[in-house]
Amino acid sequence: MVILGVTGSILEFEPELDRSLHSQLSYVTPVGRVLSLREIGDVASRRFNGEPVVAYLLSTSPDLSWQVVLPSGIVYVNQYTGEVLGLRPRGQTFLGYVRALHVRLANGTFGRNILKWSGVTMLLSLASGLYLWWPMKQIRIRGRWSNRQLWFDLHNAIGIFLLLPLAMLAATGTAIGFEDQLAPLIYKLTRSTPIHTTRGPVREPAPGATLITPDEAVAIARIQIPGAVPYRVQMPKYGGLYVVALRYPQDRITGGANQVGLDHYGKVVSLSRASDLSSGDRILAMIEAIHTGDVWGMPSRIVVWVASTMVLVQAFSGLLMWLYRSRIVPTPAPSTAESGL
Repeated sequence: MVILGVTGSILEFEPELDRSLHSQLSYVTPVGRVLSLREIGDVASRRFNGEPVVAYLLSTSPDLSWQVVLPSGIVYVNQYTGEVLGLRPRGQTFLGYVRALHVRLANGTFGRNILKWSGVTMLLSLASGLYLWWPMKQIRIRGRWSNRQLWFDLHNAIGIFLLLPLAMLAATGTAIGFEDQLAPLIYKLTRSTPIHTTRGPVREPAPGATLITPDEAVAIARIQIPGAVPYRVQMPKYGGLYVVALRYPQDRITGGANQVGLDHYGKVVSLSRASDLSSGDRILAMIEAIHTGDVWGMPSRIVVWVASTMVLVQAFSGLLMWLYRSRIVPTPAPSTAESGL
């Protein structure tokens, strides 16, 4: 549970932390027009021995650089000037390792099973803590840092004030851990099925047809899903199709579930829209959005960060309470006679 709390608090601001750790690659000054994807890809490819472009990653903020994925790594490019800012080679990063710890203890199926049952244990711990707190309803914090009573009060106060956020984190984390077992039940109860990408046959091009550029692929995709903003373009060399992923910025739950597949000549051969998601899909997406704090944007992310961080305090204060369990005597609630009622 401590590992879940520490790694969860770090991952809550993973994009911001990653950009801070690589600020020289991440930030640009908006000036002039944005170069085309083909121009950006050509610059990156020439810089690194003519490597083919695997995909483009487009930022949704004008002051963040665009990225070109090559076989050797990810190239950061200033989309206004064409300047290559640097290359991040493939391989595990610090934040990637933190994510692996949070999801599976960096140990595959065995670690994943430990973590998902830790979520169940956390729910039981919260329920038992509420049961123990209820008779005295203590929320005051008394004593000094060296006083054992202070840790007892601190554990109780934090536990009750963060009970709901911690319960939501534990419940949604457990649901994600047991998604293979939970998803069929959700689809059955909602009488829905998982979304299936509509895909047509890839036919021979008409005589005289010309190959489209990645910029033209993006333009076609935006027509198919109006109002959505492209954030990833997969090149047909890797998969046989252009695959353009788009998101609705205002939809923090299912807004990224838009994808358009096009052949080399601009024909749409696969299409999935967020608006086509079933009730079961939306419930599963809501569970994930609550767990990550994305459901209400920055306010909910801050709440999740605080709750994740406080898991450490609860674990430490609980350990001290256990070590000194025979010496800490909780203050009983006043009797009816003593209170004058």
